[in-house]
Amino acid sequence: MYLDKIHTFQTGISLEIATSAVHALIEEAADGGRFFELVQLKRPEDLHPYLAVTVHRGAAALVERRSRWADEVRSDLLAGKAVSYESFTRLFWRDIDEEDPDGDEWHRHFAGAGFAGEITALLDKVRSAQRALRRSDDVLIRMNWDFLNNAVIPKDQPAF
Repeated sequence: MYLDKIHTFQTGISLEIATSAVHALIEEAADGGRFFELVQLKRPEDLHPYLAVTVHRGAAALVERRSRWADEVRSDLLAGKAVSYESFTRLFWRDIDEEDPDGDEWHRHFAGAGFAGEITALLDKVRSAQRALRRSDDVLIRMNWDFLNNAVIPKDQPAF
């Protein structure tokens, strides 16, 4: 399991990728709020803004090693706060000839089929919630679906 679990790396870093924002979104959409936000999630990449990374151990050493890319997240990482998954992954940019044990471990761990499978499973939960909303008898949710079904989206209109 890759999500909602603490991972310890050989470089001394211990981190967790949390999905609580996705689950909160599902709950809030079921209560009538954030409906449009939930129904827009269609691809695994759409979930990335809802993932948060917390470094539990080794943040100072990581920030020091990745200092060229750490400006955006430095203070939050050092304070033990969660940062967005997208911001955290930007720590691992590197020059082509650079040795990068942190980046190598990150990419080996989170660029593989196991992580992709868990993101897909999380997207399946989102799709299940979307289907449940589609079948809802709640008046507000029905009105939102009706609005979406009748909305004219500029990309759907012919150019001429």
